[in-house]
Amino acid sequence: MITLIYTVSKDEEADELEWLRDQKIFPSRQDVYDWVKGVTVVKFGAIVSPESALAIKLRHKLELQSDYRQR
Repeated sequence: MITLIYTVSKDEEADELEWLRDQKIFPSRQDVYDWVKGVTVVKFGAIVSPESALAIKLRHKLELQSDYRQR
């Protein structure tokens, strides 16, 4: 399993959630203010299989990718 975190603009949030639910991925999300651009963005985080991670990586630039280790 792989942990992913990436950012999407606030306008694209609904489309991204719809696409993720079609892929059977249920992420967490948080509204964050981007101080460089001066806009609010949405940060998505999910723990997914390698196949699902590939689909997300092809669609977005990732902020974080790491192996998930259950405690």
